[in-house]
Amino acid sequence: MAHTLYVGNLPFKISDEELAAHFASAGEVVEVTHVRERGSDRSNGCGFIEMADATGAKQAVVSLDGSELAGRTLTVGLARP
Repeated sequence: MAHTLYVGNLPFKISDEELAAHFASAGEVVEVTHVRERGSDRSNGCGFIEMADATGAKQAVVSLDGSELAGRTLTVGLARP
């Protein structure tokens, strides 16, 4: 079962691949979903990261919440339904 994280304050020009690589330090990344504006396809500055297991998800919250990525401080937490 996968575990989903909410990520806020994302850099607007970050790619899904770069985001996955940043979170891979905490565990296996299954999927990256960037929230984008309709029409312009511009990032809204938030997204969701699906981790393979609970251990990786918890590690990502502990180690990456407050971390810097491309000059922005990320907000990382468990996604709520």
